[in-house]
Amino acid sequence: MRTEIIAAAGIVAASVIGVRVYDGRVSEIERSEAALVRAEAHAPHRERTGRAASLTAGWDDEIRIAAAPDRQFYVTADVNRRDFRFLVDTGASYVALRDSDAREAGVYTSYTDYTYPVHTANGQTNAAFVTLDEIEIDGIRVEGVKAFILKDEQLSVNLLGMSFLSRLESVEARKGELLLRG
Repeated sequence: MRTEIIAAAGIVAASVIGVRVYDGRVSEIERSEAALVRAEAHAPHRERTGRAASLTAGWDDEIRIAAAPDRQFYVTADVNRRDFRFLVDTGASYVALRDSDAREAGVYTSYTDYTYPVHTANGQTNAAFVTLDEIEIDGIRVEGVKAFILKDEQLSVNLLGMSFLSRLESVEARKGELLLRG
């Protein structure tokens, strides 16, 4: 079990490095989301909640996420009923959550919990391994999600990894959209 967790930490670290490349482009993405809201007003799909500009729903248990200008997929997800921004990362074995966001969601870690070594763009660090009560994206909810918590300076954006995505009915990328089915 410990070997699997260490391997997963390495995968999370590789994902963190990839995310760091896009760290300076957040304001560009936020500007593009405003344009997506205007474009989706004319789309054939109804917008469920409006929480994420790129999030629309077709069928009851299907969510479509439009690609951002950097061709990545970003979504607002509820962690323990608190909204946070995530990069959908099918290459990450686990969800990775920033420490400040974890605390806001009621997940508290102490210094002694950070025992899992991971490599990030800022060098080697340690992460805490936790189980989140639930993650929900616009009505699709998964309970008991395994996740790593990293210090804020080591993770620029939360990662929605396979510990969440693999528990969905399907995840499909097509024509500039990511389809999640619950």
